[in-house]
Amino acid sequence: MSRFFLVGIIIVGTLALAGCSIERHTYSLEIQVQGQGTVLPGAANSYTEETAVDVEAIPADGWQFYRWQGEVADPLSQTTTVLIDGNKTLRAIFVDAAGPTVLEAPGGIITSRADGSNVSLRPQGAQDIQYIMLHAISDSVANPTKPYQIERIRTIFNDYSVEAHYAIDRRGVIYQFVEDERIARHAGVGSWANNPRLTNNMNRYAIGIELLGIGTKGEMVGVIGPEANGKIQANDRGYTEEQYRSLDSLLHHLTRRYGIPQENIITHKDYDPGRKWDPGKLFDRNKVNI
Repeated sequence: MSRFFLVGIIIVGTLALAGCSIERHTYSLEIQVQGQGTVLPGAANSYTEETAVDVEAIPADGWQFYRWQGEVADPLSQTTTVLIDGNKTLRAIFVDAAGPTVLEAPGGIITSRADGSNVSLRPQGAQDIQYIMLHAISDSVANPTKPYQIERIRTIFNDYSVEAHYAIDRRGVIYQFVEDERIARHAGVGSWANNPRLTNNMNRYAIGIELLGIGTKGEMVGVIGPEANGKIQANDRGYTEEQYRSLDSLLHHLTRRYGIPQENIITHKDYDPGRKWDPGKLFDRNKVNI
């Protein structure tokens, strides 16, 4: 009798343990590459749920690692980890160390807007590209303590019904939002050189470049309000050395490509001094080719 009782206990215990076991799923990890470089552990692998996987981005000669896109512990570190809690896709972004490397903007090139309208082609194509206008942009109204998320730029464009051809982030990486041959809404109302053709019509003739930057307290108080202005960190004002180098490289490229004279590189404030401040007093013209 005792023997059967013992066997029964063993069977019940085994069933209980089986019922408490945790079923772990297997998920895929795909790692893509933008630019030139390699990644470890390779392009595609499968891992058990809750596994922490080490990933590494290795730039090719003449290239440098910029960042990871996707869910990783540290998107700015060449070596970091990703937690497998579902199917994951990462992208390692490498940029040309010599430049100017231009990356496609997060979300892709803008050819149609959130309101359904199209970004029109310039009537005379490249012949219309005669000016370059410099701007400043940030997310300081909504996120004054974290104003430079490149992924937020498209949302800001949509919110304010504007867009520019290029944006240069704080690390000097150049993103293209609108193709050169299309008319981006970055200049708006204004005038230049007493030329009626350019009055309120600079969008047709200019390429717009946004620098992720914030002006002085005096310049910004009327733009973002005193509360947000008071939360801006001192090192978030002005522009970085990396931005100046990338802007200089981009300006050299565009002026040579379209035959734009240096005097036709202007700022938003130049075009509309009564309303616009950017890129502002903290922008050092001596650091770029203008």
